[in-house]
Amino acid sequence: MKSAREFTRRGLLRQGAALGGAIGAAAFVAPGLTSAQREIGGVQHGEILELFAAFHRAKSTRDIDLMMSLWADDCFVLGPGGVPTINGKAALRTAFLTGPIWAHQRISLVTSFKDQSRVHGDSADFYMECHDVAMEAGDTAPIGAFVGHPFLAGTLRKVNGRWLFDQTHTGPAPLSVTTIYYP
Repeated sequence: MKSAREFTRRGLLRQGAALGGAIGAAAFVAPGLTSAQREIGGVQHGEILELFAAFHRAKSTRDIDLMMSLWADDCFVLGPGGVPTINGKAALRTAFLTGPIWAHQRISLVTSFKDQSRVHGDSADFYMECHDVAMEAGDTAPIGAFVGHPFLAGTLRKVNGRWLFDQTHTGPAPLSVTTIYYP
């Protein structure tokens, strides 16, 4: 004899079918609920996470061509306090090549659990952090030491089917498990 807490395969299948039917009915009655769910964890978010990964790979390998392929032509970056620091892809390329990221070998670590994106058609709001670690002697710190903690946030734009960084803000993001540094 089965106790009240025992489960059978047939019983679980029945519960699953009932739940699936309820979700399908909810999608028919309130389609906005399912589209919000797709934005949070669907294909669009997956594509954005791939953009973030490519950004960190480009930083870590000092691949300027890959880095530039991730930005819209008319992009801009605002520094701490909203001060315009970089306007356009050519200026951004120069900033990367003359900055500490390309001067020294570093690896860019990610707090992926803090990555955020909210899709609105062909644009998205986003937030991510980079925690850079020295990988060579002669850097500003010993090998293995953290040497930078920036955040990057703002808007992404979908251009020809690809997500690109568009209007961004950057600033310091000291190590924290819970703090989001923008806005």
